[in-house]
Amino acid sequence: MKKNKFCNLIFICLARGIAGLINKDKIITNDFDTLPIGFKINLGTLPYGTYLGLIKTNSGFLIKKNGFATADLIVMFKNTKSAKKVMLAKKSIAQSFSEHSIIVGGDIAQALVLVRIINRVECYLFPRFMTKNILPKIKKETCTLALYFTVLFKRFKYDESLLQGE
Repeated sequence: MKKNKFCNLIFICLARGIAGLINKDKIITNDFDTLPIGFKINLGTLPYGTYLGLIKTNSGFLIKKNGFATADLIVMFKNTKSAKKVMLAKKSIAQSFSEHSIIVGGDIAQALVLVRIINRVECYLFPRFMTKNILPKIKKETCTLALYFTVLFKRFKYDESLLQGE
């Protein structure tokens, strides 16, 4: 089954936003530090499956297209419609959890860490008029324009040794 290209683009922008803010936002850094090194996360939608994976390294998250064969945390949206609503700031990820639009496999405490990180990243990526009803107002610790540049143009280095056996 062919994956939805728009969802793929959204997941990639989100993952690059997370990777770009890991060392620039103190709250994201603190949440990130609670996850163990080598922690693997798969993100995707049903029925298409995993779009991408994130693995925690010493310096940030490594992004892997199509995810991992096994992951510590799996977050799957039940359909592309619910994924698009969350990823385009029309609905909060917490609201999607409460409406059972998301399936989580793994430790719920670690899923909540990911939710907090995603919420902060969305506050940076989207203008306030889009997020005012779904996300709290935050004090940004870095320039949003710099994050856009990171998401669009930065080449992330990949440590292939972390992906052996995948």
